[in-house]
This record gives sequence, structure tokens and C-alpha cells, in this order.
Amino acid sequence: MSSENITIYDIASDAGVSIATVSRVLRGEANVSEATRKKVLEVIDRRNYRPSSIARGMASKTTHSLGIVLPKLLNPHYAMIFTGAQEEARKLGYTMSLFPWSSLDTREYNPAAMLAERRLDGLIVCVEYLPHDHDVQVLAALRDLRQYMPVVLIGCVPPSYDFPAVTNNSASMLQAIVRYLTELGHERIAFIGGVEEDNDPLRRDVGYENGLRDARLPYIASYRIYCRGTAEDGAAALNRMLDSLKPEYWPTAVIALNDLVAMGCMAEAGRRGIAIPDRLSVVGCDNLFCAPYLTPPLTSVNTHQQQTGARAVQLLISGEDKQETAGWDLVERASCARVRP
Repeated sequence: MSSENITIYDIASDAGVSIATVSRVLRGEANVSEATRKKVLEVIDRRNYRPSSIARGMASKTTHSLGIVLPKLLNPHYAMIFTGAQEEARKLGYTMSLFPWSSLDTREYNPAAMLAERRLDGLIVCVEYLPHDHDVQVLAALRDLRQYMPVVLIGCVPPSYDFPAVTNNSASMLQAIVRYLTELGHERIAFIGGVEEDNDPLRRDVGYENGLRDARLPYIASYRIYCRGTAEDGAAALNRMLDSLKPEYWPTAVIALNDLVAMGCMAEAGRRGIAIPDRLSVVGCDNLFCAPYLTPPLTSVNTHQQQTGARAVQLLISGEDKQETAGWDLVERASCARVRP
């Protein structure tokens, strides 16, 4: 029987043991009972399993190869993270491989089986935009991966994830944006984009609601529209919101999940003849390269993606078991203005 397409998961399943146990048998570790070792080896022999990448690694403790798992690769935000990580890895003498994880919102895709077969000295995984009912599956996959290599997380990492991480305090960021807009006199402030989240204290919805509460403004469900993070989705979301409201109740300011959603909102506002910023202020997030070149230039939050990628590499190589909060700052441009009387 050919060993092609046979994975360590297949061996574990056939032997009725965990993938960690199979890994210990392959490494020749002593903390496996003789009966279990024999059962695993019999399955390996029967399935003709030859984990060449693991076997080659027995002669060397390091490959100087790292990996990074990122979703939504068409979003420049993630390209900037990868750029920062790759450059830092290069400086430290490592290569960096990119693995797409575009199916974070499904239950069918588990990257652990594929990544466990790679010879990597460590892995960075972005865990942004997970539906709250999907965390258990993803956490289990991450813990599987950790049995084979160090793992560092980036993004808005839930407190229940017991991994070293460079995490975003998205709640404090949204709260500050709401405060910025209320200081400009805005009272009807909408928030567009993202997935419906749980009550994780670091996530965006918590910050949005806290910001409104600080300003003694009501939370209006019609002003919170969930959508994916593309320009097309941003335009469609603003269109749905405005169609559902009388013009006198339209928001005077919109906070967008990211700059792509903001671009879509600005395009839809222009299509409807809504002047920015005279009638609608718009704030984006990520401060992408395009933000200064939109009309008008977009106010956005600089989330320092390249520094995040670089710091994650440093944590991975140093072995520091700590969670750090990435910095951010608001870059004011012409897409926001004071409310006209």
C-alpha cells in the first residue's frame, strides 16, 4: 500500500491513540507503554507510513524554518503582517513559509494535520474574526499543533487561548474612536463590519458599546451591521442600513471594521449624494496604503501590522511564554469633521 496521502492523523485513528502518542513513538521516546508502542508500529507498518519530514528531522534539532497562518490573503492588512514577520525572520537567520487559512468560519477545515507534517521550528497563527461558537474547534486544532512545534498567536486573541501572543485590544480602540467622534459632536454613530461576537472584553463590539455608554448615547441595533471585510460588503451594508431608516435618522458617522469596508461605505455614500465629511464622517481601521489617497483621505487607525509580525517572530524564537498587546494610534485625515448645526 502506498504511503501517499497517509497522515499521522490516519495512524492515530487506526491505532486508537492520540497524535501526540504517535509522535512520541516516532521519536523513540520512553514514556509510551510497550503495548501501545507495538500497536502503533503495527499500524505504521501496515499502512506503509513513512514520515520522511520527521525522520529527516531526527538528525537535527532545528531547520531554521518558520510558518505563518493567515486568513483573507487578499486583504493588504495581512500582507503587511507577513512582510514584518518575514523580514524579522530573515534578520534572525530563518525562512518564513506562508499558509492560507481562509476557512476560519467553517467547521470542515482543520490545518493541524497538514501543518504537523511540515518540519517547522515554530508557527504564527492569526485568529481574527472567529465566530464565538467556533472557538472550541480552533483551540483544539491549535493545541494539536503545539504538540509538534511552538505556536504564537496574533490578532484579537480570546483570554481562554493559553498561548503566547501579540494580541489586539480592539475594545479600547473602538471605545477611543467613539470618543473621538463624540468630541466632534456626533451622536448617531454606526459600526459596520465583522462577525457577531461574544462578550470577550477585548473585542470590538464591547468597545463600541462602552464608548456609547461613556457618551451617554443609546445603543441602536439598526446602527450595528455585520458583514465581511471587503469593500463590496461595506457598500452593501451601508446601503441596507440607510434603506432601513428614514433620512432624518441616518447616522452622521460610520466606524468601519477596516479600510476596505470604509472604502465601500464612502463609495455608497457618494452614489447616494451624501457628502463626506459634511454629512457623513467615516473612520477606517488598519491605515492601509490607500487611505491617504481616497477622496477625501480616510481617517484610520494605524495598527502597526509589520511590528506585530516582527514581534511574533521574536516571541517564537525566544520561547517567551507571554501575551503582549499591540499598539495603535489614530491618524486623522479629511474624512471626519464636526457636526454642522
